[in-house]
Amino acid sequence: MAKVFELPAFGAVVALAAGSALAAAGTWSPVPVPNAGVRFTSLQAVDGRTDTDAWAVGYVQPPTAAPTYPISLHWNGTAWTDVPVPPQGIGTTLWGVSGSAAGDAWAVGSVSTHPPGYHIVVSPIAMHWTGGAWNPVSVPGSGTLVGVADVGPADAWAVGDTVKHWDGTAWAGVSTPNPGGAGSFTAVAARSADDVWAVGNYSPRRHVTAAFAIHFDGTAWSLVPMPAGLQVWSVTSVSPADAWAVGQLDPATVQDTVQPAMVHWNGTAWSVVAGPPIPGNGGYLRAVSARATGDVWAVGPQLLADTPYVAPLTEHWDGRQWTRPDAPATGVPSLWAVSARPGTTHTWAAGNQTGGVPLILERH
Repeated sequence: MAKVFELPAFGAVVALAAGSALAAAGTWSPVPVPNAGVRFTSLQAVDGRTDTDAWAVGYVQPPTAAPTYPISLHWNGTAWTDVPVPPQGIGTTLWGVSGSAAGDAWAVGSVSTHPPGYHIVVSPIAMHWTGGAWNPVSVPGSGTLVGVADVGPADAWAVGDTVKHWDGTAWAGVSTPNPGGAGSFTAVAARSADDVWAVGNYSPRRHVTAAFAIHFDGTAWSLVPMPAGLQVWSVTSVSPADAWAVGQLDPATVQDTVQPAMVHWNGTAWSVVAGPPIPGNGGYLRAVSARATGDVWAVGPQLLADTPYVAPLTEHWDGRQWTRPDAPATGVPSLWAVSARPGTTHTWAAGNQTGGVPLILERH
């Protein structure tokens, strides 16, 4: 089917169950965010490193032929504020953000330029936050970057059409295993320097799309088989034997609806974990983030059969099952990103409302 893209002893078990119940408690509520007041603004990524240091990034699409420009919001523990991002070329979009320290964060995306005598060229872009401002850093190659994982000042990974690595001095392309057909990466997650996952989708043959995953163990990347019959858009990792990827299951027939895919890594293999079926036209999951083994969040859109055609979809894993906590439907939200980092008490979901009003939901 066509790609859908807005383009994771007895005493210990008892402790996990109690912690999961607390983590899932509460409700989603909207948080005030700066609004550019133009035609369309969408937040595509969010990363809450601590309860007082979080980033959300995306893009603003002005009316008519005005170029797209980036948006960056920062949470200081009290409020979200706008942090300027220097626009590049004739249009800049940001798709991913990740921070390893208060003075070290990366935002990635794409920039469009129009060199004399050439058609418009799309190139990857990386913005580096060092504590005072966002600064563009050159990235080799063409295309776009859709995800980034910041491990430390001298270690970051970015993915999109290819994989890039930051060594503290420069970004460079990295050779990775090929799943056997044309494809691209959709997300990257790094628990540590020697436990990095990247996922994506490819075409093993004409009119067929399949998911793939690669893993970095600190030395080399290896191809890890994914189950058939699905596409993946995001990945997160809790430990070497506990990771999640989410996306969508391919319908068995054209009459069947798209349903969310939750795929778990147990240290040996990836396998699909069943969740509650989505009524109506179904839905899919765009992002996943894990605070702990029993506290995993995923978000995306639920597809409705009639106006307003979309509703927010949030899913939670408590260590035993996936459930669907309600999310506010006012403004017809579309959720594209989620963050539930270890050591934090804030869970963030980001996206936009109808008409392109930026949206951030908090669960605390």
